[in-house]
Amino acid sequence: MTKRRLLQLLAVLFAFSLVAAACGDSDSDDSSGDGDSEQQADDGNQTAAEATTTEAPEAPVATEPAAPDVEEGATGGTLIWAHEQEPPDLHLNDPNNNLTVTAWLLQPMLEDLYGISAAVTFYPELLAEEAELVDNGDGTITANYTLRGGLSWSDGEPLTANDVLFTWETIMEEGEPDEEGNPTMVLSYADRTGYDTIIDFTVNSDTEFSITWSAFFAGWKGLFTNVLPSHALPGGAAEAEEALRDWTNAAGDTLPSSGPLVFENWEREVAVTYSVNANYHGSMSPDARNDGLPFVDEVVARFVPDTDAQINALKAEEAHLITAQPQTAFGEEVATDDTFQVATAPGPIFEHWGLNLLNPHLTDPLVREALAYALDKGAVMEFLYTPIFGSALPASGLGNTYWMTNQPQYENHQQEYDGAQTDAAAAKLAEAGYTLNGDGIYEHPERGALTLRVGTTGGNALRELQQQIIQAQLKDAGIDIVIDNVPGAAYFGEKPFSGEALAASSSAGAEGDPTIWDITQFAWVGGPWPGSQSGAYKHTSGFMPYGFVSEDFVTRSDECDATVDDTTRDACYNELNRWVTTLEIDAEDGLFMLPLTQKPTFYAYNKVLLLGAGASPDVNHGGPLANVVDFQLAG
Repeated sequence: MTKRRLLQLLAVLFAFSLVAAACGDSDSDDSSGDGDSEQQADDGNQTAAEATTTEAPEAPVATEPAAPDVEEGATGGTLIWAHEQEPPDLHLNDPNNNLTVTAWLLQPMLEDLYGISAAVTFYPELLAEEAELVDNGDGTITANYTLRGGLSWSDGEPLTANDVLFTWETIMEEGEPDEEGNPTMVLSYADRTGYDTIIDFTVNSDTEFSITWSAFFAGWKGLFTNVLPSHALPGGAAEAEEALRDWTNAAGDTLPSSGPLVFENWEREVAVTYSVNANYHGSMSPDARNDGLPFVDEVVARFVPDTDAQINALKAEEAHLITAQPQTAFGEEVATDDTFQVATAPGPIFEHWGLNLLNPHLTDPLVREALAYALDKGAVMEFLYTPIFGSALPASGLGNTYWMTNQPQYENHQQEYDGAQTDAAAAKLAEAGYTLNGDGIYEHPERGALTLRVGTTGGNALRELQQQIIQAQLKDAGIDIVIDNVPGAAYFGEKPFSGEALAASSSAGAEGDPTIWDITQFAWVGGPWPGSQSGAYKHTSGFMPYGFVSEDFVTRSDECDATVDDTTRDACYNELNRWVTTLEIDAEDGLFMLPLTQKPTFYAYNKVLLLGAGASPDVNHGGPLANVVDFQLAG
């Protein structure tokens, strides 16, 4: 497709989106996750504005927020964060919730053994120092932990090693066996990997404890996020299962906090309100400038699903900051306005087209290669992402799903497919037995015309534009793409993550319905541990949608996670990526992932209203309130 034709298409699409986006639904940030690694599927409501130029506008370079000046700025007041999505409840690890926004709302209330920095690295949060890892010589690994001294909950009760033990016991508490005699778990939890291989948990004192695993687990620092208050949940897992949803225990008491904020109330469809935890022990985040109590007295998380309303709230000084999915309206109306500071940085979130290997066309690796050759990621970047994020993202797009472009371990394993290569795509389709029909679409004598459906959350204007750009690219290569979206968050439950689709995926089509979708478009959310991404590809995980059934991959993934040496393990994760994004390792079932771009969340604040703002790690267990102690109103 020529640049001129693409520009004409974009002009029409942008103009249309002004009307269509007004009807867009608020979409789910996520649909599934991988335990405390919080590897999840990410989505949000989008709005686009009319394109008036043929060149991508320059995006401002994000700068670090100014350090707070306590003497010159105001203390107290209410900080208002406007966000596009409201979760169903606060039970983060329930697979039916497990949303990024839930993690962000919980983060300032329940702290973790290890926090996650803006550089997407682990740092000791509730710990006094890094845990000591000991190889016991028999295959088992022990970590010796020391909590910070003087930790307490917001209700004044001490936070001790017994709370960490209680958290583990709650996660692993078994209920009545099922009909087949298998144990069931009381607490809803997306993935117990890493918890289930703990063979000993010894509390040595209020601040010291040791955990032993049967084998090394590379994601061990990602465990024990959201340490639970044992004294407030005397009913154990059964009480926690209900209390975590509305933040109220069986006695009717609000759950206490270990973080800087305390839950006050939740007015549904309006806002969650927090007050300051007067017993907060101070932040250990390397990004925080303030290690004491928050400067503000109150924080309100307002739910504003409409993009225009978010922007208007920021401009009308009805909100101090916004975090949302990237969308062109933010680039044009916020990023170019000197009143606002864009503080976005790339995180472990990546956009992709995922292919259903159970589709009669896509089961053929030659067809999947044809799609890869016909797709031009560079054009997608130029017209959708560069105008918002400037040079923060590579112009050629993303070629890895385990490592992101700002990580030293990153390798572009799809470089061979860079740019639109319609001749190469045609050659692959000819080799697969396809010929062009009278409509200019490739057709197979048994499989029929090469028509494939692509779906995402309807009302997500930027993603819909992305679909239509790629649709035009693939049409030039003789591949017919039909856009098959579902309004709002319903897309996940009705299409790739429906019960019938997941059953088909994990059984290679032996069960369920393999015909529900062909190509899916959304973003996966990861964290500091790249091995979390394997949950999206293991057919044993319960939420792998792509029909990729490979015992060899599961075995190799487990071997990577059990590799102690960092360099060797890093290379192993790159090997796993080559497995799913190329045909080098699995010539039949590989190349079902087409990563498009790393995708930062758009984060901006009113720098007139805020003297200081907190860094916002673009990752689960991070987010806009991770460093809420730093936010200071201008007075």
